[in-house]
Amino acid sequence: MKTSHAAAASLLLSLSVSTLAQAGERGPHGPPGSVLDTPSYGHSLDVGGSFGFNNAGGLGFINGFGLESDLRLVDFLSVGAGVGAGLWGARFSAHARVYPLGVSRSFFVQGALAHNLGRRGEFEEDGVELRVIRYAASTANASLGYRRDLGSRGWIAFEAGWAFLLGGAAYSTSGVRELTHSEEQVLGFARPGGVVLGISGGFSVL
Repeated sequence: MKTSHAAAASLLLSLSVSTLAQAGERGPHGPPGSVLDTPSYGHSLDVGGSFGFNNAGGLGFINGFGLESDLRLVDFLSVGAGVGAGLWGARFSAHARVYPLGVSRSFFVQGALAHNLGRRGEFEEDGVELRVIRYAASTANASLGYRRDLGSRGWIAFEAGWAFLLGGAAYSTSGVRELTHSEEQVLGFARPGGVVLGISGGFSVL
């Protein structure tokens, strides 16, 4: 009995030592700049928040807060999605990022498709309301960006580019008066498309 207990203890000890040795051997490795040489090594999914102008994180023009995710398939390619609220209603987007240098923690080129669901609202002038319906609109976004690790799991990313309006972004009004010049300017400013500027950040998981 003592012999079997000793053998079991010896086996358990050898397994523990082997596991610790393997854990000690695992660490960042790879070519310079590779995803394997970063604090987030082993984490392929980014989740977090985003805001900005027409950014793929899901906001369109600033109006609230959006959620964003990005999954790295390989060291030079990732795909993701975002959802948020913009001045043209709820916004959903999907994007793909290519890291030309094969560096998943550095500069990237991003393409995205975004869809705004539209919204209903009102303008008031001298106590007279005018109802406005903003119809659904879609954009195709092209941008350049930069992603950086913050600690072992944190990250932050910046992007800038242009959003091309694919169609829609029309609106209609109903009421006893016409739109004022300033109200037309507000609608023009809120319409999706144009400059893309965004910042996002969060944590790396999985």
